Amino acid sequence: MSLTLAQARDRASLLSDIAYQVHLDLTGDDSFEATTTVTFTARPAASTFLDLQRAASVSVTLNGVPLDASCYRDDQVHLPDLAAQNTAIITARMPYVTDGDGMHRFVDPADGAVYAGCYGGMDVNRRVFPCFDQPDLKAPFSVAVTALAGDTVLANGIPLQHPDPATGGTWLFAPTPPIATYLVTVNVGTWASRTWEHDGRPFGWHARASLADALDRDLPVLREQTEAAYGWYADRFEEPYPFDSYDQAFVPGHNWGAMETPGCVTYRDEMLPAGTTPEVLVRARAMTIAHEMAHMWFGDLVTFRWWEDTWLNESFADYLGFLVAEATGAAPGALAEFDLGRKAGGYAADDRPSTHPVAPRPEEVPDVDSAFNNFDPISYAKGNASLRQLAFWLGEETFFAGVNAHLTGARFGTAELEDFVASLQSVTDRDVPAWVEAWLRRSGTDVIRVERTGGTPRLVLEPGRSAPARPHRLRVSGYAVSHPGGSVGRVWEEVVDLSPEAPEVQLEQADLVVPNSTGDTFARVALDAASLSAVRESLGQVPDEHPRVILWATLLELAGRGEIEPEVLVDAVESHLPGEAAAFVLSPVLRRAGLIIRQVAQPDQLSALLGRLGQVTVELLSGEDVAASVVETALEVGSRTVGDADLLRTWLHDGAGHGPLSQEQRWDVLVRLSELGADVEELMQAERRSDPSAAGELAVLAAAAARPTAEAKREALRQLADEGTSNRHLLALARGLWSAEQRDLVDPLVADYLRTMVPVANRGQAMALVVGRAAPGFRWNDDQLADLESVLAEGGLPPVLARTWADVLHDQRLLR
Repeated sequence: MSLTLAQARDRASLLSDIAYQVHLDLTGDDSFEATTTVTFTARPAASTFLDLQRAASVSVTLNGVPLDASCYRDDQVHLPDLAAQNTAIITARMPYVTDGDGMHRFVDPADGAVYAGCYGGMDVNRRVFPCFDQPDLKAPFSVAVTALAGDTVLANGIPLQHPDPATGGTWLFAPTPPIATYLVTVNVGTWASRTWEHDGRPFGWHARASLADALDRDLPVLREQTEAAYGWYADRFEEPYPFDSYDQAFVPGHNWGAMETPGCVTYRDEMLPAGTTPEVLVRARAMTIAHEMAHMWFGDLVTFRWWEDTWLNESFADYLGFLVAEATGAAPGALAEFDLGRKAGGYAADDRPSTHPVAPRPEEVPDVDSAFNNFDPISYAKGNASLRQLAFWLGEETFFAGVNAHLTGARFGTAELEDFVASLQSVTDRDVPAWVEAWLRRSGTDVIRVERTGGTPRLVLEPGRSAPARPHRLRVSGYAVSHPGGSVGRVWEEVVDLSPEAPEVQLEQADLVVPNSTGDTFARVALDAASLSAVRESLGQVPDEHPRVILWATLLELAGRGEIEPEVLVDAVESHLPGEAAAFVLSPVLRRAGLIIRQVAQPDQLSALLGRLGQVTVELLSGEDVAASVVETALEVGSRTVGDADLLRTWLHDGAGHGPLSQEQRWDVLVRLSELGADVEELMQAERRSDPSAAGELAVLAAAAARPTAEAKREALRQLADEGTSNRHLLALARGLWSAEQRDLVDPLVADYLRTMVPVANRGQAMALVVGRAAPGFRWNDDQLADLESVLAEGGLPPVLARTWADVLHDQRLLR
């Protein structure tokens, strides 16, 4: 049962001065016991409820009086006839989960160690302990955890007491400042912990015991990136870091990249691979570290009142994650990389019927199920880009002056869009409310088009789906091109303003015009014929990295939307990518090209196009002094596109000319060999003996599902629909099952996937999203789209799954 806005507003009007004492006994194998004491002030004689889902053996005492068992119903603990001052004590038996939505239990196949973790998030913690589960009812939490011998407990605060490790017992943590219920975390297991002190506080990185060597390998970089981001925020924000410690833990089964639980941030432990850490991952992880740390202020110190202002958390953290990673040197070119990759997801999402404003009004998010759908590329990528445009429009110093006013004005409290607008308006004479109305209250993406009259270029602003267009401030660059395919030189660059009142700007002469050349606004780019021709001939010669990124992003988007043939994209990759000097450009282009070709190519084109991409990876690997990140990307994409089994075996046994493959690369090659029909059973068994890790377990599942036999495909689909399949197992099976090169085997199974996966999606919001993301990533045929339309028309789907599948349908129809 989903909490509604009306219920939340009513409950918030009744309650104040809330405080929690939560005791979790995590010594059981199948379930755990949660005992919560919550004190609060209320309107006398009123009634309210606590949120609690999937509980058993619930007992409730309110102000010393036991309540009847019927007080727990419909996922709520009903509390009648309240006094002015109240104490409720609730004890419940709760199940462990394997889908990340609750107290996730994981047995490490490497050593048999057991881990349990509540990672926080929307609607998750009501599956762990009873609470007033809405963001505006912030409260201090005192958490105690009883654990087995040998276990360590990580939680939001500093441990005030912990038992002798030899005997186990109860850990007690310092009370938190007021935080929202969704931000409470508890993580139990035999952690490998590496701790130090920084800025007068305890800091730490933690991982499963079987990943201790990997943690030690990466600790210097992890510590450096953590301290650099912390220093940037300390310099920029007037409010100091608001919590007593800063732990970060790589945990199993996380549904997200990470979660900003204050004082104890959790990351999916795929971010800490065994063997070696790819350079691409080091960059991405730096952005995530900065993103989650930004949440300590945006979301944790200052929390939105209701879920319509999700963007006040995620847009800020996404923007600052890229900005800080670049500013601190952890990920040079991070903002350009955002324009090349993540921003594309924002454009795609804003083009779908499911789009919504970055900042919808509260009534447009009537319940928590609706709110969950707003954790999407609109709230992240488009919101990020919108804030970047706002900072460019106001000036960065003015922007951050307003941000500091916002953080100070609402510290440890809650805020909404109007509060943020007022803070910005207090430091500028520009019309912030009008900007917000145009940018954050309306959906749709504007188009900035290059047109020519008599050879002279101009920019023209066109509104997206919602008119009028927005005001844009952006850079535009002009280049001279020596044809054919010769040198390219920048001849001018300027900052221009476009608006509904002044939608055109005349430009100086240039063969190639690149609008939004440093990515400062959120708008689609439409090149004129002359510029597009120059791109196809001379893209690799464009001397400036960020404009080159914008041009690559434009080509990738045109191909993804079916506006140019996929061969055009592959031509560009073959012609211009091998000479790309910036690894942060080459890697995402090559990855996205592979994904797009699978999504848009007709089945009879696919193998040839993938083969050409595979040949590009072979060419990249044949060079000398190749950057490590390029080698990693070439192997990653090559192990999904190369069709030569003998070459893949050579990579497996001898490497690809740049040293032996990493463990992850070895698994990728084995999965690909299995997909190609090679007999890899003995190789897989040998590899599993040398790598008994969770990553190896998932690779074995993917390889079995990838085998080109009808039996293997049917078995993979059966396992997908099994109620015991975990979130990680489901995605591994889908990876192997939906081979775009095995359409004769998998096409007949799409209808069964659509029907059999709905019960799996009903396990929870996050699992519904996993099911949706497990959809085939190839170009669907007409019968499959008709089946999908039928399932959507029948209704009754979990809202998250309905939205995800509707997006699939839209994207597929776009290609028709």
